[in-house]
Amino acid sequence: MQQRRTHRTARTAAAALMALTTLALCVTHASANANAEALHPIKTSRQELAGPVFDRADAVHDSEDGNETVDVSTFTSGDKAFQTGVFKSGPVREEIRSAPGYPYTELLVFLSGGAKFTSSDGNVVEAGPGEAVTLPKGWTGVFESNGYTKLYAVYDPEAPAHIGQ
Repeated sequence: MQQRRTHRTARTAAAALMALTTLALCVTHASANANAEALHPIKTSRQELAGPVFDRADAVHDSEDGNETVDVSTFTSGDKAFQTGVFKSGPVREEIRSAPGYPYTELLVFLSGGAKFTSSDGNVVEAGPGEAVTLPKGWTGVFESNGYTKLYAVYDPEAPAHIGQ
């Protein structure tokens, strides 16, 4: 049963990643037509993901309530509705209990560590290295982790100010 659930989770994560990639390509294609400039794939190597990516000059280091985080944006669409990047966090517990809930749709692919997501209705989802979770815009609940590193893809067609900062 656990293996079937893991395969289903992997297929679901792959489908979500594929959908977000397709969306990024559509947004990128539209931007390319509008700007008529050559666009190229953006790669972050395995070696960079092992740590050096967080030493880049554009890495955003933050500390809130004793939790140290580092965020590196790898791509932001021209309309700022779609963004990808790499994020590292120490131990954290965040409660998102009221409307409007989670501010955007996010695909999280854990490279190390993991997290537990307890939805407001009590549903619990846990994910670890090599697993992915999609949080829909408006989700409410509790996010808990002992620390993690993730790849992320964020989508919000309303393009709020939090994307591309």
